[in-house]
Amino acid sequence: MKKVIFSLVAATALSSTLFAGKNVAPAPVPALPVPKKPAAPAVLPPLGLYIGGGLTYAKGECQCDTAVRFADGTTSKKSTGKTYGVNLRAGFDLNEYIGIEGRYIYTPWKDKDKTLKHYGVYLKPMYNVVDNVDVYGLLGYGKTECETLNDSYKGLAWGLGAEYQFNKKKDGLSNGWGVYAEYSRPLKKSGAKNIKTNVISGGVAYHF
Repeated sequence: MKKVIFSLVAATALSSTLFAGKNVAPAPVPALPVPKKPAAPAVLPPLGLYIGGGLTYAKGECQCDTAVRFADGTTSKKSTGKTYGVNLRAGFDLNEYIGIEGRYIYTPWKDKDKTLKHYGVYLKPMYNVVDNVDVYGLLGYGKTECETLNDSYKGLAWGLGAEYQFNKKKDGLSNGWGVYAEYSRPLKKSGAKNIKTNVISGGVAYHF
């Protein structure tokens, strides 16, 4: 009898424990930390500064009222010089429409006594045709020396050009490499010597 009573008590206690366990809330599982997305590296905006350089072809023409003696001892009222050389330029784009540029041209190749030298400062209005292409004008002041024309000149100069930039525009300015081609007339002078120079240049530029 004692064994029966003991068995009943044990069964009752076990049942109470099992039913009580059903009402106990499970322990909360701690949330796993979500890894933070690394911040993107800061990208500096274009500065508007650029440098460039390339090759130049120059043709100088002079129709004079009186004969001019040249380095080889000949004289003539008309002279034409064709030379090749280099061009260098550096500038700053104030915004997407206007910039300032300094440039230097030196053409000592082919005819050494017909060298053209030019250096000047230009305003550079420009227009973005598509994302990667600008057309621009040049209007400035400089000094040009023409050995074949035996003359130098200080005054207005102008030109037209286009540049293809490999990187798309950002806020109206660019960075990276580009290529350019242009026509310019750094010297034109009327009077006893009707002088004009025609210059074709091309090259590469890097925008910071």
